Amino acid sequence: MSSKSTKKSSATKKSSTTKTKTKTPAKSKPKATKKPTTKAKAKTTKATPKATTKVIKATDYAALLQRAREQIPPEVFDQPRFRVPEVDSFIQGTRTVVRNYKDITDTLRRDPKHLLRYLAHELATAGEIRSPQAFFNGRFSSRVFEELIGKYTDEFVVCPVCHRPDTEIRREDRLLILVCSACGGRTPLKG
Repeated sequence: MSSKSTKKSSATKKSSTTKTKTKTPAKSKPKATKKPTTKAKAKTTKATPKATTKVIKATDYAALLQRAREQIPPEVFDQPRFRVPEVDSFIQGTRTVVRNYKDITDTLRRDPKHLLRYLAHELATAGEIRSPQAFFNGRFSSRVFEELIGKYTDEFVVCPVCHRPDTEIRREDRLLILVCSACGGRTPLKG
């Protein structure tokens, strides 16, 4: 029995020594590998130019923006807004009369006959011009006219490229072309 117990005790001693031996080198290896990697990372971050860039504060940005706006001429900010006059209409029997038709066509800088054809087509009715008024068969509210004139303005007046109303309609061969004097854009139009 004693020989068996000594064999067991020597076996346990060997296993305990091997356990301690394996633990000791394992602890020392990660420490050795961690230190150079952190130093290497620190060296690479110091060398990058991103770490040396200057951060602009919000107050500095606001001051720079204010200074830049002061150097821009005031004419740039004073653009007159394009506004079509409100439709002044009334119903007389079975006809609707637009009183300020000439003012509307002058503001849009379009031929009164072209606008009349568009409105009559959209309303599915007949219309005629007796300057400065336009007459339409049927009863229509001024809101209907305002919506249609807004559609007309988007389609036939405002440039689709630069969104400015500085345009004119030209006929080339059989096509109507919207030519913008602000940006030089040329857009074909329907009918």
